[in-house]
Amino acid sequence: MKPNIISGIESIGRDRWENFLADHPHRTIFQSPEMYDLYKEAPNFGPLVFAIEGDDKEIKAVLLAVNIKDYKGIIGDLTVRTVIYGGPLISAHVEDPKEYADRLLRHLIEAVERRSLYIQFRNSHDMSLLYPAFQKHRFMAEDHLNLVVETSDPEITHSGISKSKIRQAKTSLASGAELVAASNEDEIRHFYLILEKLYTDKAKKPLPKISFFLTFFRAMQKGKLGIILLAKYQGIVIGGMVCPITPGKALNEWYICGLDKMNPKIHPSVLLTYGAIEYAISNRIPQFDFMGIGSPGKPYGVREFKTKFGGQSVNFGRFMRISNPYLYRIASNVYSALLYFHII
Repeated sequence: MKPNIISGIESIGRDRWENFLADHPHRTIFQSPEMYDLYKEAPNFGPLVFAIEGDDKEIKAVLLAVNIKDYKGIIGDLTVRTVIYGGPLISAHVEDPKEYADRLLRHLIEAVERRSLYIQFRNSHDMSLLYPAFQKHRFMAEDHLNLVVETSDPEITHSGISKSKIRQAKTSLASGAELVAASNEDEIRHFYLILEKLYTDKAKKPLPKISFFLTFFRAMQKGKLGIILLAKYQGIVIGGMVCPITPGKALNEWYICGLDKMNPKIHPSVLLTYGAIEYAISNRIPQFDFMGIGSPGKPYGVREFKTKFGGQSVNFGRFMRISNPYLYRIASNVYSALLYFHII
């Protein structure tokens, strides 16, 4: 009997989904029911989940994707894109993983192609085995680097961090800065103002609305998704980091910002990164994942900063499929112009 493909969290079942993840070597919070809930509750995010079940009714593969729409109206229609972090996940016990990937990709494309500018897979592990399936569906493979710091052995972890970064973190603390977990929504709003300015002035990239971060914070208070770390000085938020956590596996740096020029003795971005690594060590989380350090061969200032914290560089790459190349070019140009002139 041919394995059955199903869609929607109600059909898949939260328990079956979680049981599948528990035994998967490449499990990630980004392919979990908890992340589905975040996308479902946050405005402008639309999750889609597909799974394949075997004759025994156990889940053999999962793919969680999210449609992201930054704005309302016509501009919003030009920004819809489909992103997949760390998926698909396919059981190591199936006979032909490529067949499972092929079916998941076909269903995903059918669901989003007419409304999404592109589909992008941001890989968190080696996906080369599934490359033929992606190639069949006209996905282009792109190189993209990531940096992962092993945190199982504190002595080894600390030896990989540059002395200058350790000194800056300790100087920041000695000068009155502190690192804390976010405790209320006002702190999230202050953090967001700093993050929004960074994305508008420097990053020139789309940023979710504040409601997304408030939703993450509320889940955090229930012990779900991860933690939001904040750097504070004299009671004022001067930076923050959103850290999704895959229990027993990895702590991720998803969004980070800091007022690094506020005080020459205080380095919020350093303190947050060093503190997040320390948090992983203290909570027996074996990896700290930077979630990307740019494309190889292309200058990227953030890469130089991140590599000061040690770790191993990996290139699991990305897969990209543009649904409508002509509309994609128009949308990219319009969106870049709107960002440049601070219209959006």
